[in-house]
Parts: sequence; structure tokens; C-alpha cells
Amino acid sequence: MSRKLGLRMRITIALSALLAAALLAPAARADRRTLIRAYEYMTQPEGNLELEIWNDVSAPTSGFDQASTQQRIELEYGLTDHWDLALYHVFGQDPGGPYKFDSWRLETRYRLFEKNVLPVDVELYLEVERPADFSQHWITEEKLILEKEVGRFALVGNLRLEQKPFHGNEGYELEVDLGARYEIAPQLRLGAELWTIRETVGDETAAQYFLGPSVSFATRRFWLQLGAGFGLGDSTSGATFVRSVLGINL
Repeated sequence: MSRKLGLRMRITIALSALLAAALLAPAARADRRTLIRAYEYMTQPEGNLELEIWNDVSAPTSGFDQASTQQRIELEYGLTDHWDLALYHVFGQDPGGPYKFDSWRLETRYRLFEKNVLPVDVELYLEVERPADFSQHWITEEKLILEKEVGRFALVGNLRLEQKPFHGNEGYELEVDLGARYEIAPQLRLGAELWTIRETVGDETAAQYFLGPSVSFATRRFWLQLGAGFGLGDSTSGATFVRSVLGINL
């Protein structure tokens, strides 16, 4: 056997062993994400603390050389098995601008019941944002999270509303997320998602539409989600949104 062939065989065996070990490893018990926009029907288990690191890249229709980036560092804690609380710091960079601290955000979620008690699982979400630029106003976000799981397959829907309290003249944002996921193994899920974001200021409304795939991998200690959305329609064609999230049980 040649040295090159032997090396290839060893690499193949090592990769196969790593994949097998990963698929046999217990799945994470934390707040694992599969889709990049829609939240699924899950909260942190009671007493569980998780660190999440988010990375977003938003490229406009003009291309990636005009892309902006955003990073979030989040600590999420399960108050009960149905109710959690998260605090995160947001950083970002606009094209050609400096990398800077963007905002503080406080988030809470509440699951009404255990899975499959209702025909469709229902979860409530509330977020409050304080921009680092104190001349800007507070932002609040409400979200209705819906999910229907049948075996390894699930359909997910989110309705999100964002506004600046007491400053309605500055407009609001409405987002609808529709997604589906399939669990190949407890550690590996695939997803697909369609979403639209409609921003309204006065009588003017601008709409964006995206469609894209995602993948999620999990072990007992961490989970990793990666996905992308590609713009649809005249106003969004050519735009791209990429998101990765790493969750680590502390």
C-alpha cells in the first residue's frame, strides 16, 4: 500500500469515527436553534445557564462589499422550565464605519404548556432594547411563537412587531417567519425558512423577502446553528443574510 493511500484511509477512518461519535453523543438540553429567523417552541430548562454567541452578516442588493455585521453576546437563564430570561450586549459595524457597541437588550420568553398539549404550541416573547446612543429612543419587540411538531418534522411560525414606545411617528416593523425543520438524528437537524420584513414610517412601507436553508448540530455541551437567506422579489433580489449561533452550556 502506498504512503498516500494509507494516509487517505487513516483520514477517512478518523473522520468517520468523529462523525459516528458526534451522532451518538447525547443531544444538548439547552435552548437549541435550528432556524435563523424563527424562534422554535423551547425555553431554557430551570436552573440552566447558557452562553450564546451570535454572528450576523447583512449584505444589500449591491453586494457583499457593502455588508454590515452584528454580533451578540448573550447569557440566558431558565427561571422555570417554561420561563427564561436573557441579557445580551450587541456590537456591530456598518460598511466603512468603526466597530462599535450598539445596544443592551433584555429578553424573556414563556411557554404556555408542554409540547403537543394544544393543537399548536404557543410561546410568548418580549424584548426591550436600550441603544448605546442615548439620543435614540427605547425599542420594544413582541413576538408570538407557534410550532406544530409531528415526529421528526416540525412547522414553525413567528409574528414579530417592533416599535418605539411613545414615538409612533418614527414607524414600526412587522416580520412574519415561516419555517420547517427535519431531525435526521437528535444531534443533527436541517431547516428551510421563508420570511418577510415590512418597515412602515408614516404612509410609506418597504418590504423585504428572504428564503434560505439552515443546519443545526448539537452535543451535550454545545450546539451550533448556521444558515442563510437570499433575497426575493424586485426590492430584495441580490441581498443576502447569513447567521450563525453558538450555544454553550455553562
